[in-house]
Amino acid sequence: MNRRPQLPPIQGRRFDIETLQDTAFSLAAQATKGPTWLRHGGKIAYVVLTEELLDTLWPNPQKAWSVDEMPHRYDELLLRGLTAALSDEKDE
Repeated sequence: MNRRPQLPPIQGRRFDIETLQDTAFSLAAQATKGPTWLRHGGKIAYVVLTEELLDTLWPNPQKAWSVDEMPHRYDELLLRGLTAALSDEKDE
């Protein structure tokens, strides 16, 4: 029997939004390795990747964030600004 060699997939596993509650941890684990596709109704609806990977691929400080992340992101930016302002005062 001639068997074809088992080659690694070109794209990572695609996850379905309908079964996301069962596969959320696998999705998060794969998104740290590279972009992951999330399907809705059998069609690719979202590309999931980590913030660190996004910063590497698209280093733009004005990128958009989801509504759920905005309060956390604003807190983080405020703390960075306050820390920078306090460090500048200590230098003077």
